[in-house]
Amino acid sequence: MKSKSNSSKTPSEQNKLLARRYFEEYKKGEAEALMKFIGPKYVLHPQGGLPAMNAKERKKDEMIFFSAFSNVEAIVEDQIVEGEKVANRITMHCTHSGRYQGVPATGKRVTIPYIDILRIKDGKVVEEWVEFDINRIVQQIEISNSS
Repeated sequence: MKSKSNSSKTPSEQNKLLARRYFEEYKKGEAEALMKFIGPKYVLHPQGGLPAMNAKERKKDEMIFFSAFSNVEAIVEDQIVEGEKVANRITMHCTHSGRYQGVPATGKRVTIPYIDILRIKDGKVVEEWVEFDINRIVQQIEISNSS
């Protein structure tokens, strides 16, 4: 059900707002919070040409992320909307509080810049493309671990 404040917005404005709310959910640190935005036939195209994931695989991937990182803040730096797609430039800040890529928790605050493109249909994210540099994340936590 659409709220009155959203009913006067164009579909592009509604998709932009939905994308912002989606990224705000990262602060909850729960995969389930993100999944309420995901449609049943969702497909994620992960970074570096990794195999596509469905909603169930995506949820598992987010659970792994949240077990390694806490105090997550995803800042939407830029958004571009065209039709059903919303391109987002995000800067994520989080604390390395659990094992990630073989590196034990360091407590270090990590910055993860990334690009995320959402395809939104009927108020749900049905397809997503994500690009970030996993090596940059590992470098940030390894440097802290060796100090």
